[in-house]
Amino acid sequence: MSRDFLVKSLACLAVALAASVAAAEETQDWRFGGDAYLAGRTVSATGENIHDLFAAGQHVTMGSPITGAAHLAGQNIVIGARVGGDLYAAGQDIDLAAPVAGAATLAGQALTVKGTISGNLRAMGQQVRLEAPVAGSAVIGADEALIDAEISGDLVLGTKTVTWGDGATVTGKVQVYTDTPGEVTVPSSVAPAERVSIHQAKEFEEAKARPAPARNYLSEIRDWLGGVLVVGIVATLLAVFAPGLMDRMRRRSLAHPLRAGLAGFVGLSALVGSILLLAMTVIGLVLVPFSLLGVLVLGFGGYIVGIWVIGAWLHDLIGRGQPVTPGECALAAFGGAAIGALIWNIPWVGWLGVMAIFLFGAGAIALRVTGIGAQEAMV
Repeated sequence: MSRDFLVKSLACLAVALAASVAAAEETQDWRFGGDAYLAGRTVSATGENIHDLFAAGQHVTMGSPITGAAHLAGQNIVIGARVGGDLYAAGQDIDLAAPVAGAATLAGQALTVKGTISGNLRAMGQQVRLEAPVAGSAVIGADEALIDAEISGDLVLGTKTVTWGDGATVTGKVQVYTDTPGEVTVPSSVAPAERVSIHQAKEFEEAKARPAPARNYLSEIRDWLGGVLVVGIVATLLAVFAPGLMDRMRRRSLAHPLRAGLAGFVGLSALVGSILLLAMTVIGLVLVPFSLLGVLVLGFGGYIVGIWVIGAWLHDLIGRGQPVTPGECALAAFGGAAIGALIWNIPWVGWLGVMAIFLFGAGAIALRVTGIGAQEAMV
């Protein structure tokens, strides 16, 4: 994938997002927990005591300083006040005219940096102008680049043409990737020749596609045993301290395994879908962490329950009956954990088996919470 295509795709994505948010004429402004959430056609972030800022619109202007991070998306973005944390901005035209206390990540068509950046700079666009100092390192990708400021760290530059201003200096190494290395030069006033390297653009792709290191079987065995240990311990503790709950979920899921798998799929789909819906409202972004937490809890909890059901079934299959004592619970839990880990290592299809386990277990949890099938399991 070419850099030009990627830049244009990101710019189009940001503009499309901003256009969809800006469809409503009225600007939405919600403040919660010291953070500001703004959306509309023309958005202006002002006010005191703003920590993190989330803003999307056709025209986005940040006119008041914030103490935290800024997350901005729009067609035209102007940062006119200090950002106390990191800056993330995606759009068509981005004008950074104020200092950034952290790192800055910018993607768009035309980017102008006139504010000092205390961290690292990552800028990707069709045209990038750097006219303010960067205290860290800089990664810049552009068809046309202007560097007219001091970069205290290293510089990686991917470009077709570059213009070096009188104020351009790089303290660290300079790596330039271009389709025309014979036409691109780095003046000695920017960096001495021993710290400069100019490469064909394709060398950057080759460097990213380095061959994978040799497999470390000892490390893989250690990781496998570690996974079995963690899952086995958690499943044992639940079986010992909540035996009734685990047994009811086991019986209910085994009574209707297809229902359990479907319930797990529906439950996880609902939680994952809620993340997208909440993000689309912008204001609902504050609730996204709770949905993510729900996905993690249901996913991991579902895998633990699924492993326990497999282990308890295997314990009964070998003639030991259902696990009751702590020792029997541990045997069943670690047996199920080992089986799950072995399934994961099956080439090509192992991940499908693991997915079936946690969907099955997640469904058991969902059926327990909703009470569906409770009477049938009691019979």
